[in-house]
Amino acid sequence: MQTSTATLTALHSPYALSIFTDRLARYRRMPVDAHGFIVSIPDAGRVLVRQEGRSLTLNVVATDEKTLAASMAAVVNELEQGFGRSDFRRSISLRWQRRDVVPTALR
Repeated sequence: MQTSTATLTALHSPYALSIFTDRLARYRRMPVDAHGFIVSIPDAGRVLVRQEGRSLTLNVVATDEKTLAASMAAVVNELEQGFGRSDFRRSISLRWQRRDVVPTALR
C-alpha cells in the first residue's frame, strides 16, 4: 500500500479550512473520533480528514503509485472546486508528504 498525507493550513483567514470541510459534507462520511472522519471523495477514494490545531491533515491510500497520484490529484481538484482555482492557492497552503505507515482508520 502507498500512502500520502496532505497538510492544509489557512494562510489568512482561519475560516478558509471550513470552506473545504463544508464542501466535503456533500459526500458520505464516517466519524472516527472527535477530531476526524473518513470521507469518500470521487476519484480519490476514502480520505481520512483530521483537525490538527489550526490545520487539517488528509490521508490518502492506494495500491500503487499511479493510483496514489490520481487520488492526490482528486483531492487537489476538490480544493480547487471549493475555492476557485486562483483563490485556493492564495487561501490555503498545501504540503504533501509520503508516509510509510497507513493510518489505522484506513486499514
